[in-house]
Amino acid sequence: MDYLLLLRGVNVGGNSRVVMADLRAQLAAAGATNVQSYINSGNVLFTSTHPDVMQQVAQVLTANYDWPVSFTVIPSATYRSLVAAAPDWWGAPGDIRHNALFKLPGYQPEYNALIQAKATAYDQITITPHVIFWSSPQKVNYSRALYAKMLPEPYYKLVSIRNRNTTIKLAALLAQRTATE
Repeated sequence: MDYLLLLRGVNVGGNSRVVMADLRAQLAAAGATNVQSYINSGNVLFTSTHPDVMQQVAQVLTANYDWPVSFTVIPSATYRSLVAAAPDWWGAPGDIRHNALFKLPGYQPEYNALIQAKATAYDQITITPHVIFWSSPQKVNYSRALYAKMLPEPYYKLVSIRNRNTTIKLAALLAQRTATE
């Protein structure tokens, strides 16, 4: 089965460095096949027959990195259906940033209510069980949006954020893999 691995907070500002070529090799050594990374921000597509893929990835990360690497693994079909169900406004043109916040293990349901309660008129948010689609101003009024203020929020370290372009590209790459099976 094909999967997408999303790492959180790697290769940002020179911190938490993960060389994607090394990670691909490490996953392959652990039994993953058809391992492919996309850009340098912790997006890895792979095939696995392991009965517990989260455990398989956790073992690779624990064995090879001396800091806790937060991650989630999403089956290809699930990821593609999540992206296909994105709201119509997510991707609207204009001076708007469109992001997908993928919930990591440890994300609590009460965080959804917290986000909804603190959202401003500058935020457009749709919360689903696995991903939060979030649009906010790119420049003008950015600082007024909740999105700009989420760093101290309890949920911030429990999401892995991808912009819309990356989110869509990952879905396309997963679809290509399915088409070639």
